[in-house]
Amino acid sequence: MATNDDKIQFRGRAEKEASQAVDEMRLGGINISELARQGLQEKLRETLSDEEKISFHQKYKKGELSDEAAEILLGDALEEIEREQEAFEAATELDTDGVFQE
Repeated sequence: MATNDDKIQFRGRAEKEASQAVDEMRLGGINISELARQGLQEKLRETLSDEEKISFHQKYKKGELSDEAAEILLGDALEEIEREQEAFEAATELDTDGVFQE
């Protein structure tokens, strides 16, 4: 299990070479750490199933997941889940007296 003290490391020789080549070509260089951070966020979001997203949203609502971590994991889906949850709650409060199906 990962802890806060764990470092994220991988052997990316080809990735390092490619990023150095781009860095050398650009006048101001590139921020490799920022590119890595953005790439990791994108891949984390891509790997989550809908059920996992809902589970993380529930943890976020309970205070078991920080705002920052929820934003990383859910991104735009965070607002979408909350909108859907509000719509569902509003629908459950509708008066259904006299409504029936045949």
